[in-house]
Amino acid sequence: MSASPSILPFAPQPSASALAQALGIPVFSPHWHMPQYPDGAVGPWQMKRTGVGLDRGYHSGPCVTSGSTVLMRQSAAGGWETWMSLSPMEVESQELACRHARGHTVVMGLGMGWVAANIALQPTVERVTVVERDGDVLELFGRCRVLEGLPESAARKVELVQADALQWQPQGAPVDFLYADIWLYLAEPQTLAEVQRMQANVHADQVYFWGQELVLGAMASAQAAPGTPAWTDAVDHAVRETGLPLLAQADEGYANLIARVLQLRQGGRPTAG
Repeated sequence: MSASPSILPFAPQPSASALAQALGIPVFSPHWHMPQYPDGAVGPWQMKRTGVGLDRGYHSGPCVTSGSTVLMRQSAAGGWETWMSLSPMEVESQELACRHARGHTVVMGLGMGWVAANIALQPTVERVTVVERDGDVLELFGRCRVLEGLPESAARKVELVQADALQWQPQGAPVDFLYADIWLYLAEPQTLAEVQRMQANVHADQVYFWGQELVLGAMASAQAAPGTPAWTDAVDHAVRETGLPLLAQADEGYANLIARVLQLRQGGRPTAG
């Protein structure tokens, strides 16, 4: 998943608000539920909190962050990889799933449980099934007591299942919404094929996956340049080409969102849209 924010090396660190004012950029202040994760470790996994740093969002510009939490995994070589963080990129790249989840929602990949918690808080959601294959991740999630920070009515919606996301099939209850996020990096080469494989097992009414905008943007860019008159039609064509019932408003608004995401990934500043 996303890399952790760039932490400023000098000490003492300035406050987030002072740094934001000095640089003329905002402090990242999401309106979503943000669990307070304690530091902890299980097996090769650990949670750590970071200090004040600089980052940029998935579809917004540079910002200052403070007190973000990072989920890291120790590699075979002994180094640490960031698998997830509550960074601006991470939050913004998952908020469409939180906003549009409904009915029986299946979440492929637990991570820090941030998405599962925020989906459970949505009144349109009746049930959340989270599929995670790594028992250590499930244990760490339990130790962090993420669900205990939710109202009981939301927490009891969540069911954790230890299984492989590429093989799991629902038993009985149909799936209204599928959100997939099992990858270390955004838009890995196999992402679309793996989402298609999940959907072949799940048969959800609607599908959304992490990095979807980058995958669709790459497909659409083969037909038109972002921001040109043909861009919206190219995005619409890319959605149809996936063969998935994607959460993707094939209209100007979603096409503009994809264009902003592509622009930021290429190092540019977001444009209005």
